[in-house]
Amino acid sequence: MKYKVVPFYRAKEVSKELQSIINTNAVDGFKYVNHQYSDKLKPGNIGCFGIGAKPDTIIHVGFVIFQKES
Repeated sequence: MKYKVVPFYRAKEVSKELQSIINTNAVDGFKYVNHQYSDKLKPGNIGCFGIGAKPDTIIHVGFVIFQKES
């Protein structure tokens, strides 16, 4: 059995983006297994006396898992 993990990026219409990814990979014989999407906080820094300070940012992490019979 083969597995494939595809990145899943943030989109305005999440359901349409996910459906597109599933349809694209189904053509190659891969079956949808699961997906995961979450936001992770990347801490910023205070800089030197505030100079060069960077705020905290949110990183979007997502992927879709497929499997295919060998």
